[in-house]
Amino acid sequence: MGVDLGGTVVKASVFDRAGRELGSCGKRTRLISTTAGQSERDVEETRALTMAAVAGALADAGVTGGDIAAVATTGHGKGVYILHEDGSFGRGIISTDTRSLAVSNRLLADPRFDTEVYARVLQPLWAAHTATILVWLKENLPEEYRRIHRILLAKDLLRYFLTGAAATEKTDISGTGFWNNVEGRLDRDVLDFLGIPEIADAIPDVYDSHAVAGKVNAEVARATGLREGTPVVGGLFDVNACALSTGLQAPDEMTAVVGTWSISEFVTRDISALRAASGRYVIQAHCVPGYWMIHEASPTSASNLEWFIGAMLPDVPEADRFTYCNAVVERTPETPVTFFPYLFGDDMGAGATGTLWGLQAGTTRDQIIRAVYEGVVFQHLRHLNRLLTVAPRPRQVRFAGGATRSGVWMQLFADALGIPVSVSQATELGALGAAICAAVGVGEFASYEDAMAAMTSTGRTYTPDPARTEVLQRAQKRFDQAVSAMVPVWRDHVPAR
Repeated sequence: MGVDLGGTVVKASVFDRAGRELGSCGKRTRLISTTAGQSERDVEETRALTMAAVAGALADAGVTGGDIAAVATTGHGKGVYILHEDGSFGRGIISTDTRSLAVSNRLLADPRFDTEVYARVLQPLWAAHTATILVWLKENLPEEYRRIHRILLAKDLLRYFLTGAAATEKTDISGTGFWNNVEGRLDRDVLDFLGIPEIADAIPDVYDSHAVAGKVNAEVARATGLREGTPVVGGLFDVNACALSTGLQAPDEMTAVVGTWSISEFVTRDISALRAASGRYVIQAHCVPGYWMIHEASPTSASNLEWFIGAMLPDVPEADRFTYCNAVVERTPETPVTFFPYLFGDDMGAGATGTLWGLQAGTTRDQIIRAVYEGVVFQHLRHLNRLLTVAPRPRQVRFAGGATRSGVWMQLFADALGIPVSVSQATELGALGAAICAAVGVGEFASYEDAMAAMTSTGRTYTPDPARTEVLQRAQKRFDQAVSAMVPVWRDHVPAR
């Protein structure tokens, strides 16, 4: 079983040894956003939803807890979930929270940052980084900060729900902004630089992704139907999970995740060129021994369409809205409108906002819907094109995430990239990656490579249309130029709240 806590939903899925999804259940979590930039969830509420999702997945699969060999968890990176010494929970801050934007910009502007922080952690700091959130908490909510006993990341929280044991693992901790990725250890000098040295005492034990980190406890067994004592392995960051579930391991391939975040990624054994390159790349641990995970990301993906669907299509039945939008894009081959998908933040520290550019009196809703789809694609390509400055051009890009349910969107990605796009046959790719991790952890497979070969498969492949590629890549250049021009405007003109 894989259990996945994303930005909006907690899901549990059951897979067999061939990677076939036998059953799944998802529960939507409630977003708490009562102040500017806030993105939180109620942790106790999330615990109840997790138990319901696990029980629902067993029921949907038609299996019992005794049939589950092992469980692994995955979830969004960054953010932080706070555990108090008395066992109660503090804040659950998710990866779209932007309240620490001023902190991250201040740290990145420090002339010592590259030599004293980035050279060790190999992470530029975003507003959503665990490190910057903790600095913000200390500066703005000191009483809450002082109550921190343990910090957990999203998939650690799920494992804690299942086992009652606080722990973390290497892929997630390597993306927090205070873990020394060069030496593979907590870096107290970086914590000193950040001004949060006491957080060293709040870091739980660190496990390999496939190492057994706990067992399902009796209370959870009663609540879910899982067997008491079922092994729960360390788990992994959902970016790494999607690399596993798409079978990513070749040097001439990349994976893109189209979900809450726009993520482009590749894996490599050698990061020497990346470390020598100008600029700051996101480099962190991969669960497969000997490999690194390199990715570019921002909270700018399909969640923008979710907002649009909810806010702008009141006349379309809710269950039909995604299908409606796909049909609109298919019958609308072009649009004069450009959408900048920054409803939930950006990757530039600009405080960018969602923006429609090119609206005129004759603009139609269909053209705006097409623009939303294209804007998400263009933002993804900003990330992928930056990776291509330090990686070979891939022969294909393996796609994961909710948007893969849209053939129209996937074709748009292929056309804009000018590269074939493949989509996994699995639908819950984060959970599948976790399940692969669990299978390795309990010896079902001798290696991650063996597990990926057995448990992953490619569904449909989308081939680019050269004529469409030419048109869309011209539009991509205009998008990139406009983003660069707008950065100082977004920075200087923060909208009233």
